[in-house]
Amino acid sequence: MKQQDAYKLLAAFMILIMIIVPVAYVITSPRSDSESQTTGQQSSQQDKYNPEFWTIDQPFYSITDALNMTPYGVVTADFVDIDGMTPQMTQGILQGSPGLDSLIKEADFIYKSNTTKLYYSRLNDGNNQSFLLLSTMYPPRNDFNYIVNPETYYNHVILIRQEQKLSGLINLMGAPVVLAPQGTALEVLGIITSLNKTTTAYDQYEGLLGKVEAAPYQTVSSNVTFAKQFYMGIRTTKGNYERTTAYMNVNSSTLKKLNGLKANSTKNGFEQYDLTGTGNYTYVRIVSPDLFSVLNEEIY
Repeated sequence: MKQQDAYKLLAAFMILIMIIVPVAYVITSPRSDSESQTTGQQSSQQDKYNPEFWTIDQPFYSITDALNMTPYGVVTADFVDIDGMTPQMTQGILQGSPGLDSLIKEADFIYKSNTTKLYYSRLNDGNNQSFLLLSTMYPPRNDFNYIVNPETYYNHVILIRQEQKLSGLINLMGAPVVLAPQGTALEVLGIITSLNKTTTAYDQYEGLLGKVEAAPYQTVSSNVTFAKQFYMGIRTTKGNYERTTAYMNVNSSTLKKLNGLKANSTKNGFEQYDLTGTGNYTYVRIVSPDLFSVLNEEIY
């Protein structure tokens, strides 16, 4: 899977929410005819941002944080901290990854706000496929069509989306905001409210992520042909751009190619090109003052 192929997986979110069969919730909340105009205006403002809904409060600074909130069974996952990237880095990554760019725009649209961080994962547990979208936004808003589930979950308010392409999906508001099908959303709530150690998607990728630094763009996948698992992260460090890739059980032809790329790294303009291995894991760290050299260097 080349870099553009990894980004292509992100587009699955838009496809998924367009084809999900709407869940039939027959719940209405008609307004009383006796409500005054003033009350109606106040209610309208509250609909745009109701602080009573914003109860989620979890660390959300890296893909590790996000996976620790995600149910087991992640096939691919991507994390991006838009505010944590330089303008050049944001432009370079989004221009080279139309799927990621579209996903951010989709989040902006469905929340009528500006996305600052975003995580999207595709889950597959046997025959059950799902997704999870976590995000933060500014300004915070819940300006969309929803009904409130009459029952809370550990004091967390559950909003049921009513728009046609999102009908039946669950929103949990806070930091981060959760959007997912009902089963997945309730699993997330179960994870973050549990007082005991809970199995999460991080357990799947702990070995891969244990020796990498947090970065404003990160991706993991177990759906590649050249390794059992794959990770990529891009960040800035000391005025340069750094990309780290990690492989679990990388195949021999890919490892041979990576060694060849390392041998030519100085000629290709890289200040550092480190290739190390420990147990079943292989790590490649490249550093260059040129962002596009880092973005375009082959990963397998």
